[in-house]
Amino acid sequence: MKEVDQSVSLSLCADIAWVPLVQSLVEQGAPVFGLDQNKTLRLVMAVEEIVAHLANTAPGTRIQLNLKPGGWHVLADFAFTADPSELWAMTIAARSDTFVPEGMDHLGLLLASCMVDGFTVHLEGEVVHLALRQDLTYLPASPGKAKPVRQRGELAIDSSPEPALIKLACLRSLEFYPSFKLHQAFSMPGKAADMVAKGDLSMAVALDGVGALMGMICWHVSSDQSIGFFGPYVFAGGEKTASGLTDHLIHCIARTRAMGLFSELATDDLPMGAFESLGHFDLIQPKGKKLCREVWYRHLGEDMGASVWAHPSMVNFLEKCYDQQVLMRDIRQTDGLGERLPRRSVFSAILRPEAGEVTLLPMVTGEDAKECVALHVETLNRKNFSNIFFKLDLAHGWQASLGGVLMETGFKPRLVLPYGGKSDVVVFQHV
Repeated sequence: MKEVDQSVSLSLCADIAWVPLVQSLVEQGAPVFGLDQNKTLRLVMAVEEIVAHLANTAPGTRIQLNLKPGGWHVLADFAFTADPSELWAMTIAARSDTFVPEGMDHLGLLLASCMVDGFTVHLEGEVVHLALRQDLTYLPASPGKAKPVRQRGELAIDSSPEPALIKLACLRSLEFYPSFKLHQAFSMPGKAADMVAKGDLSMAVALDGVGALMGMICWHVSSDQSIGFFGPYVFAGGEKTASGLTDHLIHCIARTRAMGLFSELATDDLPMGAFESLGHFDLIQPKGKKLCREVWYRHLGEDMGASVWAHPSMVNFLEKCYDQQVLMRDIRQTDGLGERLPRRSVFSAILRPEAGEVTLLPMVTGEDAKECVALHVETLNRKNFSNIFFKLDLAHGWQASLGGVLMETGFKPRLVLPYGGKSDVVVFQHV
């Protein structure tokens, strides 16, 4: 049965007089999509602040607001034409700047970013798309002590596990593996089950002859041409379980248009013979222990070559990576030549507090890019994020041009994810 589109839309001009209407839309609509009262009120406040900000900074501009159910979250999706750099106060490093005279007018944006569970910004021509995400409320897992399981009968792979089995697999993974090896949703098994039901996460489990859970692997679409996976998580059966789950994953992905399969969080149980190493990250754990995390990759189709952008300081690194991966790439150099840029930069942050990790993504590159990067690093270090990454999609010259700024502020290019975004993605780590 085709899924019914339950989203609701509102088109209005940026005027403070329309704030009550926007409040009413979210207050009445979000509970229909599953948000509880507290989460709904927080989303109402965030949406109100966005409209009020636009009424102040871009009065009269048209605003398209779509309220959408996401299965495990609710999205308030804005589209408008305005200066995107005005959204700088929503970034994680803006907390101190908002209390200077220039920043006081942007306190509403700071409040909006604090009220929601996440947000994204991207540009399509002159149109700014801002999406506020509010997750549904889920109970955290209470895993017990890992107990060994004895396999009985032949191993079988279930590619469509029921919700109860998904939740059990999450609990088992919490029992058998440290948190930095796990998808964040595993700590809330109900959320993971809803993500699978929505199609934002795929999962397969291994069962023995009597239906006992032997292991699990999961994956998600990282881009139109690449798949990121987690695992395999083995609870019993050793190499046979790991190989069965990995082979099933490769078989499923081979039927898609994806060009590459890479590990975001591969476990030590991954059969390495089926993958090649793209490089590694040096991770600092909460108690100061250092770990080496290898990133594994498998190419799935014939590479026809591509053109990518690169800052001149990145060219040697990219040429070495492409030579090792035997990928044909036309590297076009780009750097700032005095062209006009937005005054402020906007970066988003994907946080993993349990592992002290954060990944920064550029949304708007402004004149203050170097200062903004440095401020983000300072802020994140102060918040005990010891592992700071930055991803650039080389399909976009404006993103690639940030490479020089990143290397000047202590970042080092670590590896390239082929087809990790619209094109290849280079991953930097702050060292």
